Amino acid sequence: MEWKDRSGLSYGVLAKRLHLSASTLHRYCRGEALPPEFAIVERFARQCRATPEEHAEAHRRWIAADAARQRDRKGPRPAPPTPGAPAPPATPVPQPPPPTPPFRRPGPRLVWGAAGALAVVAAIALLATLLTGGDGDGSVLGGDGGAPGGDAVEQAAESAPLTVATRPYTLEQCEGRYLVDRPPAQVPPPPTGTDAPGWVRALGAVPAGTQRVELTIQGTETATVVLRDLRVRVTATGEPLPWELYAGYSGCGGGPVRTTAFDVDLDAPAPEPTAVAGQENLPLWVDEAEPVVFYVDAHTEAADVSWHLELDWSSGESAGTLRVDDEGEPFRTSAVGGQTEWGYLIGGTEWIDNDTGEPAR
Repeated sequence: MEWKDRSGLSYGVLAKRLHLSASTLHRYCRGEALPPEFAIVERFARQCRATPEEHAEAHRRWIAADAARQRDRKGPRPAPPTPGAPAPPATPVPQPPPPTPPFRRPGPRLVWGAAGALAVVAAIALLATLLTGGDGDGSVLGGDGGAPGGDAVEQAAESAPLTVATRPYTLEQCEGRYLVDRPPAQVPPPPTGTDAPGWVRALGAVPAGTQRVELTIQGTETATVVLRDLRVRVTATGEPLPWELYAGYSGCGGGPVRTTAFDVDLDAPAPEPTAVAGQENLPLWVDEAEPVVFYVDAHTEAADVSWHLELDWSSGESAGTLRVDDEGEPFRTSAVGGQTEWGYLIGGTEWIDNDTGEPAR
């Protein structure tokens, strides 16, 4: 199925969403011109619901076409002078312009007469077949298409063209359980919404059993940033904490189920994020206008685990790795034992045993 047909949109509507004229979009899709930046192709891909594999292939073809265009602009190198040949005149002699070739309507694949432009046209046409369907097999590109590899420049987090905002704590809509080294009489009621991080930090609370971390990843520039890989690094493990166990409000009825993108088993010998069925897996891509939000559910039944994430990214010829943690500190998740689970009724005034309903003494 062609990308455009997959979108169900007309050229006019697509062009408006891409901030282009309809005629310009027609030229790109017919292979008569190359978009000046890949961001245009990337936005087209999103509108047409291209798969990550199709997006990566389009990026590969655009890189090849752009490289061919740059080579064509530079032109051929001048031939070395022949020994004994007279020196060229100091002042160039004006030459009449070559005759204009007759106009020929392009066929399915645009072919220009100039030999120096053949590589450019072939690469542009190959990209066009991907955008609008066709039988291009990619063989004209050769190699790996210029994808960033081992020679990609490693950049520090301060210069990475993206930001990652983390939200590691929840105590809302009946979600979240925490271990606190204080008796119920010394623990304030559970917070709601954005107050949860302050409640957790003030009490030194540790997520119990499961920790859901929300990541909001956004580019800081218009260029596309590819999120290539996400890893889990365990920095410390210990015995489960024997502290008091506190949950959110009891009897709240729950709220809408939020999508979880990745599951992490912290008890595994080498924990790694696993995409939940039906969720997009990496690579994903972001830019300044379109961030991505997903959730990491980390869980343990056997230990007190300190851990953080590492996110590999690339953008053009640049690449790097960002550490993702809790404001410079590792995330911490502890298994629970047989502790009493304390809850708090909506409108209540004290913690209660969630099993018996009896108030804490």
